[in-house]
Parts: sequence; structure tokens; C-alpha cells
Amino acid sequence: MVQSIKQQKKKKQDRKGLLGIFGIFLAVGLTTFAYLQFTNPIDKDFCPINDGPKAVTAIVFDKSEQYSIEQVTDIKTSFEAWLSGIEPNTKKRKIDLSFFAEGNLIQLFVTDQKALEKSEGLLPEAQMCVPKDFKEAKGWIDNPNLLKEDYQKFVNKFTSEIENLLQKAEGQSPIMETFVRIANSKSFQAHPTKPHNLFIVSDMLQHSENYSHYRQDEGLNWNNFRRKMKDSGFLNVRLKDVKWQVFLAKRQNGIDRNLQRNSLSGFWSKFFSNTGAIPIDWILIDG
Repeated sequence: MVQSIKQQKKKKQDRKGLLGIFGIFLAVGLTTFAYLQFTNPIDKDFCPINDGPKAVTAIVFDKSEQYSIEQVTDIKTSFEAWLSGIEPNTKKRKIDLSFFAEGNLIQLFVTDQKALEKSEGLLPEAQMCVPKDFKEAKGWIDNPNLLKEDYQKFVNKFTSEIENLLQKAEGQSPIMETFVRIANSKSFQAHPTKPHNLFIVSDMLQHSENYSHYRQDEGLNWNNFRRKMKDSGFLNVRLKDVKWQVFLAKRQNGIDRNLQRNSLSGFWSKFFSNTGAIPIDWILIDG
């Protein structure tokens, strides 16, 4: 049957309509695909929900002794820079900035005897993934203003927590116990397939009922430690392949200074080597 001009015109319009609808669906599909390709939804801690953090870095603060004004200033300034992915030009330190890289989950722990005694285990004072740097925003995919706001929240949160910790001093220094509890904590072990790091801010002078560097029959002698702790969990801490670095606070009094010699770093090197952890050079806090 020969179609009238009117029918042919309507059929042509119908085809255009279908093509238009198909084009809309195609555009929506491509936009959705592009969005999913270039974005990854994050949780309340800025961590990617789908893939999780790229690595886990536990910052361990020893608050057994009060830090000097110079040390407080250096710690605050250094951390603000490192958490922003910057190595200050004035500091020629072999800091491993990969500890604080974008996408890493940063956890802040404290050597707190009371917290160690709690049945629920040691919990981080704060934790958050390093958000994307707003300076690397990619056109329409990213919102530089939102990224900048998230980035500033991240830096402010940790520098604020660190500043609060610097005002405290507990007296005891259960450093080893803290390492054991962190290694066994649910938060630190939540991402077992990802690289793990320990960044320790401390004078590294262990002092607790379990073991003390100040007691003559214990001290910095590794054989003394190994003999006393042979049946404890201190010789089998779960830190295999964990990178560790110390931000060392030098003490002013003579007893502490005398203990903070090469034998101190040697003691801890053996302690971590026994766990299978990987050392990074120690760095000094100014003051």
C-alpha cells in the first residue's frame, strides 16, 4: 500500500523521536560511566568506600614527658607540612612522605596506660584518609572549592588533635605495650592487604611494670629483654612488613640523655627486626 505524504512524514518524525530518546539514554549512560570512572564515593573518614585506603599509617604519640616549647613548635609545623604532602625546605630530613600520601588512612594513637588497660582495646584518637589535593582538581570532574574545604578539614583535625596531646604528660611510658595493642587492634588490622606504617613521636625510653630502660637489671641490654620476655607477646608482635620511623625527642636531664645513645636505637632495631618490620632512618625533633 502506498503511504500518503502525511503518513511518511509522521513515520519520519517517529524515527527521529526514537533516535532522540536513544541519544538521551546514551548520553546519560556515558555520563554515569564517566562519573563512576572518575569518582569513588568516600565514607565519613574520607576513605574510598569501594577500594578502601591505599595504605594505613599509625602515628604514635608518646606523652610520658612534657615536650619543650621548641619541640612543640617543630612537631606542629612539621606535621602540618607532612600531612599536606610537603617537606619543609628548612628541614633536611629523610622523612618518608609516602606515609602521608593521598588515599592513606592516618590513625593517631597515644601511649596511654589507662587506655591500654581497657577491655575494648586501644582505639585511635582520630583517623582520616588523606583527601585529594585541591590543587590537582580536574576540570568538571572535580570541584576545587569542595576539595580545598575537605583538605583543610583533614589538616586542621589532625593538627588540632596533635596540639591537644602536646599539652599532656602521663609519667609512665608503655611504648612496647602500645605497639602490641596497635598491632592487634581492629582499626589497624582492618585492611590487611594494604601497606602498613608506624610513625613514632617519642623519646623511645620504655618505662612500665613489664619492662623499663631505667632499671639496672633490664635497661638497653637486648639479652636481658629477650630473657625476661621469652614467654610474652613482646617478642612476637604482629608487625611483619610494617615500615617504622621514629621522630625522636631528645630529653634534657642527664639520666635520659645518657640512655639516648646509640644503644637505644640498637635496642629498638633488634625489637622491630624480631617482628619482621622494616626500618626507616630516625629523625630528630628540634630542641
